[in-house]
Amino acid sequence: MKVYAVLAMALCFTAVATADIIVLQDGKRQEGLIIKDVPGDKTITIRTAAGEIAIPREKISAIQRESTAESYAHIGDQFFAQNEIVKAYEAYRKAVEADPNNTTVTAGMQKVEAAYQQMEASKQREQLRKIDDMLAQAVALAEQGKFDEANRLLKAADPGENSPRSDAYKRAFARVYFLWGKSRLDHQDPPGAQEKLQIALRLDPQNDEIRKALLKVWEGDPNKLEAVIEQYKNSTRPEDELKVADALFKLKRYDEALPIYLKYLQEPKFANETMRQRVYMMFDMLHRQYAEKGDYKKAIEAYKLFLQFSPNEPTTPLARYEYMLKRAQVNQNDPEQRAQLAKFAEERGLLDVAKEEYRNVLAMDPANKTATEGLRRFAESELKDASDFLAEQQFLLATQKSLDVQSQYSMFPDIVQRAQEVATKAKVEQERIQKNVKQQAVALAMRGDDYYNQALSYLAAYTSTNFDERKRAFSPKVEAAKYLQRAIYAWKNALQLDPSLGAPTSYDLHNKIADAYARYAVITNPYPPRRIQFPQNPQ
Repeated sequence: MKVYAVLAMALCFTAVATADIIVLQDGKRQEGLIIKDVPGDKTITIRTAAGEIAIPREKISAIQRESTAESYAHIGDQFFAQNEIVKAYEAYRKAVEADPNNTTVTAGMQKVEAAYQQMEASKQREQLRKIDDMLAQAVALAEQGKFDEANRLLKAADPGENSPRSDAYKRAFARVYFLWGKSRLDHQDPPGAQEKLQIALRLDPQNDEIRKALLKVWEGDPNKLEAVIEQYKNSTRPEDELKVADALFKLKRYDEALPIYLKYLQEPKFANETMRQRVYMMFDMLHRQYAEKGDYKKAIEAYKLFLQFSPNEPTTPLARYEYMLKRAQVNQNDPEQRAQLAKFAEERGLLDVAKEEYRNVLAMDPANKTATEGLRRFAESELKDASDFLAEQQFLLATQKSLDVQSQYSMFPDIVQRAQEVATKAKVEQERIQKNVKQQAVALAMRGDDYYNQALSYLAAYTSTNFDERKRAFSPKVEAAKYLQRAIYAWKNALQLDPSLGAPTSYDLHNKIADAYARYAVITNPYPPRRIQFPQNPQ
């Protein structure tokens, strides 16, 4: 029986690791996790940051028993002393898991975690520095006229849409194409210059230098323009009047050039695409110039004329100018006035602006009825989206949207309760279907395609040339924006379930999302890119 008892004790010591500090005869200490201590063996094996060490029993003075958490903490300290930050972090993470209430362990974890975060931040800074260097090198190559090399380097330096260097990348890309466009203009290649400069302007739409360079594509000799105007200003011949209009355009006297161009744009004999592009650009420039100066009344007038000329332009800029004009008349310290301003924005389709302003008002005055009712409308609308997803058997989307509603509109208990009910139903249905993750992801991707195609159908329906500023009824563009948002929402959730669907050889969801964002920006941005051609379908 004694033999069996000893054997059982040995097996116990071998199977269960014990946390210890081994004190040697010479006073030295070995900290770590004992992994083998069998009675009768000549050595005890302890695991440390340096590896597993077998220590002769005859050299051991004492063994101090510790908790598993403290032992892992000692190993973490050893790794930390060796500057093995990742290993130290893993050891301390195990220590905290073993005893989250040990203040000594948590204090050590804070120290190691800070070093770990600093190391990760250093890595990120190095990556960003490399991107900055590549962007600077690309611009330098462009300045030397090596545009193809600069273009290849830009593509290699692409940091991704969510990177902190995304905006810097776009600016560098715009700078390279700006220089490229100027080079093509110097080589007497106006079409090539126009192509490069338009790409640059889409990447950096607020860059006046690029905008001015694009205008120069049509410029002639500026020293003769005033003489041309003086010579032909009294002539009634169409050819002469158009010469005057061309000179006025090149001098940027758009208010004077526009009436002449508009007059002859109606006559097929004189109308051409260049004339139409110039009229388009002048209309587009005028409302922006007035808005930049803060003269929103003139910006509104200019944009209404722009809409008459090009009815398919988004109405968002007009709504924003009307909002800014009204905002200037509102006392920002008066909650009710600001609530009415938010309602004004909501009625004109500036939904993000309205939602944010309603929240600002409630922060000032939690009992404000107008803001409460306004925010509740948004909550009801988003809850309806969740219910629509449920009705369409898109249970994952219904669940996520319900959670969003609960998070964003917690001030409305009844809506939160209804959102919880939708989420519960969606969860039950999802469990009943028992689809695997891959099938769910593909189904979401296909649903996103459906939403995208619905958005395209609304955009195609937006062809009416009738413009009535007094009516703000059903808008195909509003519907298109809504379905583009739904498509993006479905595709993103599909990617979360199965990232492989983002590959071009699969469902190409990354490109689809980028395309949908671009279309959404065109129909909602107050400063839309000009005359961008999209493919008919991203699939």
